[in-house]
Amino acid sequence: MSMNTLTNFLEQAQCQYRVYDLGRIVQKVSNSEFQKVANNEQAYPYPIQQHAFIALTFWQVAAQKEHYVWFLKMPLDEQGLMKITAQTSFIRMVVEAMGEDLTAKISDKLQERLASNPFVYKPSAEKLAIFNANINSAFIRPASSFYPAVQNYFSGEEDWQQWQTLGFQGFADLGARLNYDNNQQKIINALDHLPEQPLQTLSLCLENQNDINTELAEKITQQATKRLQLGQGTTAILLLRAIASANAQGMTKQLLNEQFSSTLIHEADWYITIAGRCWTQLEDETLLNRYFEALATHQQALFPQLFADLVAIPALRDKVLKQLRLTARSPALSQAIGLLFSGLKENT
Repeated sequence: MSMNTLTNFLEQAQCQYRVYDLGRIVQKVSNSEFQKVANNEQAYPYPIQQHAFIALTFWQVAAQKEHYVWFLKMPLDEQGLMKITAQTSFIRMVVEAMGEDLTAKISDKLQERLASNPFVYKPSAEKLAIFNANINSAFIRPASSFYPAVQNYFSGEEDWQQWQTLGFQGFADLGARLNYDNNQQKIINALDHLPEQPLQTLSLCLENQNDINTELAEKITQQATKRLQLGQGTTAILLLRAIASANAQGMTKQLLNEQFSSTLIHEADWYITIAGRCWTQLEDETLLNRYFEALATHQQALFPQLFADLVAIPALRDKVLKQLRLTARSPALSQAIGLLFSGLKENT
C-alpha cells in the first residue's frame, strides 16, 4: 500500500486524526475534505502564500496513548494542490527519525531532528493558545489555569481596569467555550465596559469561533459602530474580525457595508483584515467589486498582494478572475489591473 500521502501514513500507523487550519483563522478541516486534499482530488481551501499551515493532531485509540501534534507548513502548487512530493519527503523524514510507531517515546536527539524538518513550523503564541483552547474544548478536556481569572473578570465582579494579570490563554479558553458557563451572556454584559486592550484580545480570540450567537454578534456590531464614531479605527477593525466566523453572517455583512462608507477605507489594515479574515463575505460579487474598487482607489500599492492572496482561495478564484473582465470599472481599478499585468510580465 502507498505511503506517499499524510492520510495514508496515519491510517497505516493505525492513528485517528483531526486537522486544523492555522493560516487565516484556527478552524477545523474535516477528515473527508483533508483526505481529498492529501490525494490531490481538491485544492487546499485556505492557502496563504502557496502554503497550507496546519495542525495535525493524532492518537492511537487501541493503545490509549496521548495525543500528538505536528504543526506543518506544506507547499502548494500553482493550482493550490498539496504537493505529493513534499508529503512523501516529510513522511520519509518522520520514518527515519521515529520508525513506524508515531506514538513511541522519542529521545531529545530525535525530537531535535523532527523539529528541524523543513515542513515543520512554529505557530505564533496567539495561534498556539487558540488551537490549544479549541482542541481542549473539542476533546472535553479541562481549560487552562488562566480560564477562571478571565471568567471572573468577564462576570464584572472585579474592577474593569484590573486586566493586566490576565493571560491570553484564558481569553482563548473563553472564546472556545462560548456555550459553557454562560460565557456568551458574560461577554455581552462586559462589552460596554471593556478597556481597549482586553477588548482587542477578546476580538482576536472570537474571530476563530463560529458558535457566536445572534445576540452576541449584534452586540459586537453595535460596539464596532460606536468605536468607529469615537475615532477608534483599530478597535473597529478588530471587532469586524471578531464576528468573521459567526453564524450570523448577515451581521458581518451589515458591518462590512457600514465600514465601506467610513474613513476605514483609507486604512491598509482594513483591507488586509477583510482578505485574511472575512474572505467568505467576498463571495458576494457586488461586495468583491466594491472591495477591489476601494482598494484600487485608496491603497493601490496593496492591490497586487491582496489580489494574489484572494485569487488563490478556491471558493473565490473564478469570481476574482471575473473582476478582470468587467468593462464597467473606475479608472483607478483599470490602472491597478494594468499594473498587475505589467508586474506579471516582468516576473515571467
